[in-house]
Amino acid sequence: MASFEDLGQSRCGESRSDGKQWWRRVWYYPVFFPPGFGGLCLLWGADGLTKRLVEHPNSTEGRTKERERHVAREKEWATGATDAVADNRAPIERFRKPPNKAFSVTDLISPAWCELQYWYTLTKFGRKRRTPAMKQGSTIHKTLEDELYTTVPVEITTKEDALALRIWNIIQGLRTLREYGITRELEVWGLVDGELVNGVIDQLSYECPDSELEATAASYYADVEASRAVLPEYQMSLSDYLLSPSQGGKRLTDLSWNGEQEDSLDDSGIGSQSSSEAFSLPRIYMTDVKTRASASVPTVKSSSFRPTLLQLQMYYHMLNRLATSEDVSIELLASRYGLDPTRTFTDAFIAEVGGLNDQFFDTLSSQEFDRDFTPEDAAGRRTSYGADSAPPGSQDSTSILLAHNNLTSLWKLMKDQLRLTFLPPAHSTPVSVAPSIPSEFQPGLLEPYPTVLSPLLTARYLSSAPTTDTESRLLGSRSFLFDPTALTAYLSDQMEWWRGERNPRGVEVMDAWKCRICEFRDECSWRQERELAFAKRRRRRSSSLAV
Repeated sequence: MASFEDLGQSRCGESRSDGKQWWRRVWYYPVFFPPGFGGLCLLWGADGLTKRLVEHPNSTEGRTKERERHVAREKEWATGATDAVADNRAPIERFRKPPNKAFSVTDLISPAWCELQYWYTLTKFGRKRRTPAMKQGSTIHKTLEDELYTTVPVEITTKEDALALRIWNIIQGLRTLREYGITRELEVWGLVDGELVNGVIDQLSYECPDSELEATAASYYADVEASRAVLPEYQMSLSDYLLSPSQGGKRLTDLSWNGEQEDSLDDSGIGSQSSSEAFSLPRIYMTDVKTRASASVPTVKSSSFRPTLLQLQMYYHMLNRLATSEDVSIELLASRYGLDPTRTFTDAFIAEVGGLNDQFFDTLSSQEFDRDFTPEDAAGRRTSYGADSAPPGSQDSTSILLAHNNLTSLWKLMKDQLRLTFLPPAHSTPVSVAPSIPSEFQPGLLEPYPTVLSPLLTARYLSSAPTTDTESRLLGSRSFLFDPTALTAYLSDQMEWWRGERNPRGVEVMDAWKCRICEFRDECSWRQERELAFAKRRRRRSSSLAV
């Protein structure tokens, strides 16, 4: 008898990259690189562009210690040491409420592969166990990060210093993006249905990964809006119906903004006229790096690509909201992580971090900073000031930390840096929506995202096979355009499961091939029930044919 996963085997084919390599000159210096492997491979010598600070292994407090506490707690879940009554609680209550770790993007995206698999993972192990493939992927990510940053350990003694280190790395990452056109491993926070969510974006740069797809963005969004407009007044789209208040659903704005009203576009200084000057601004493109043991690259419409598609869309939404709203405040983070946002950073932390990051960089407000620059201007900004001189309105790192010596103040500085990086320049002629796509008329679907962060999102695939030849790692890339409707439907459905409003679901028959590589296949009740149902249908057909 055919097994459940056999039924979906014919649906799992994936296209393969032709592996063709190209060479391209980077913006700032005559250094060559294979496109797609590392984006803009800027080589500035052994010290990299700037320093990425990490917690020293001897730290008595910080993220590492917190992770150890979480792991110990998760082992209790797996061994059944916790109260058995707790098993009846909703997943969010069991696994993601204090003192447990907060939501991550991984928590919301992993179930897109299979909800039951993630449910078994949480209940049996507390978190995903690191496989050799995952460890190899982490090594490759670290190699890419080291192209831009020199990692320097910092000893952490308080929880407040630990979060400050993370915020400081965001500030430095944004500075690197503005100055050199690329940054990697940028941490972000957001809200989904009132829940704090944390994630790390692999790469942001000014290099467009797919100019042909970007050129079609205006027509793509026009078609999407037209398809919704042709519906009769009394008829909603399926997504709108499922998410309507009468159905108990929430729209993306509700999920992310927690019911708060968004400020009008006019209040933010964005008017109703278009400007060719504004549309000529360089846009920022988001890329996620994936490693694969095989040489295949999934298509955008394949089920195996769906988690990546949703992950990038979540990052796009979270980063936009972090730059333009007050959804996530330092008070919210302090409450969730048990911190005092007004506690002064330790002298040792300020001295060590300030001494390691002694570069000068802009500290102007978003209203004062001129962001109407080209990639060449970004490079010239560094060279024109000289190695030992500072640009106007800049400070060294120690002075900045002394002036922002608690989480509340440092968070405000980070928000200023986000606005400097992602909001259109205040001096340009106002437009109806920020120029995130190359079009005179910006789509209404992007109205909640008034930044220069492009909705063109890309997944770049690298081979995890051992090799010393960096050129051969690139397998290919897949780009697509942000679709808020699809993200809304998925997040609303996911939060129903996390809040215990429905049971976790397994894969459908067209994705049954996933069961072949699942470690829980032998105990999965979903798979067993469907194989039994399939067997019954076959017997009924056989009986009817015999008659």
